[in-house]
Amino acid sequence: MQRSKVASSFVVMGLIGGCGYTASGPQKIATVNHSVLTQKDLTVAVRSTEIIDGVSLPTSSASRQAQLHQLIQQSLVRQWAANHHVISVTAAEHQATHFIQTKIAPILGGAGGLSRSLVKHGLSLKDFHHFVTDQMVLQAVFNRITQHTSPVKPGQGHAYYQAHRSVFVTPSEKLAREIVVSTKQSATAIETQLSKGANFAALARRYSKNTPSATMGGSLGWIKAGVATSLPSTVAKAIQGMAPGHYSIVPTHLGYAIIEVETKKPGHPIPYSQVRPEIQAQLVQTAKMAAFQRWANQLVKGAHVKLYQNG
Repeated sequence: MQRSKVASSFVVMGLIGGCGYTASGPQKIATVNHSVLTQKDLTVAVRSTEIIDGVSLPTSSASRQAQLHQLIQQSLVRQWAANHHVISVTAAEHQATHFIQTKIAPILGGAGGLSRSLVKHGLSLKDFHHFVTDQMVLQAVFNRITQHTSPVKPGQGHAYYQAHRSVFVTPSEKLAREIVVSTKQSATAIETQLSKGANFAALARRYSKNTPSATMGGSLGWIKAGVATSLPSTVAKAIQGMAPGHYSIVPTHLGYAIIEVETKKPGHPIPYSQVRPEIQAQLVQTAKMAAFQRWANQLVKGAHVKLYQNG
């Protein structure tokens, strides 16, 4: 599972747009209805989001302001949750523990991988768990506020499909093959032979160190664009950027691979009937997000918020 799938499990997750802070501390950056937000709160939120999303967040001043606004809004939502008894602290903590163990840790390589990631981002497990607990509270509020969101109107899904036809296609595919040798000098020599008309399959069977593909004349089969494979990243990246009939030499864990793309098949449109459930779910989710944001904006308008110069 990719990180983006982890993040999508939080409907109102984390910080949007973001800024990558390096400083942390107890200094006050805002008060929200007399609840204090500190630089550490913001730093923990940013770094926790980076762990979950698997990306470094941007550092511009505009991003910082967007981060702070989002943090203020989430603080107000948590206050509302407490006042309306949406979810108990114990339940939210249990959900956070389960989510970390079953969704986040496996992607990071288990408990050890999570620990290494926390150290890299300068976070304690306690701080990270507290952040995820907050997200569970926000999710519970989201579910309550959006439970009566209007369903998708008849024809709305098909209209979306028609307007985004280029999205709903199968991945294009490339038929590729390789010859793996120990040195770049050997790879260059073989590429020269190929450019003079030598038989690729014969050279692969004779010289390639990658036995599974060598026995098939170097064939790697059909490689789908944008779909994860077991190929070395250098090989996969080279194939995606190559046109049929061209060669490329790339390093691999076995040495150097001479890659050729033989031919390409374009993607094909996916019928609406196959993607209808996906589209309808997306439209419902988009409507819920819009409804929740309108509600949250009203919380902000009615709140007493004070920003400090260092925030």
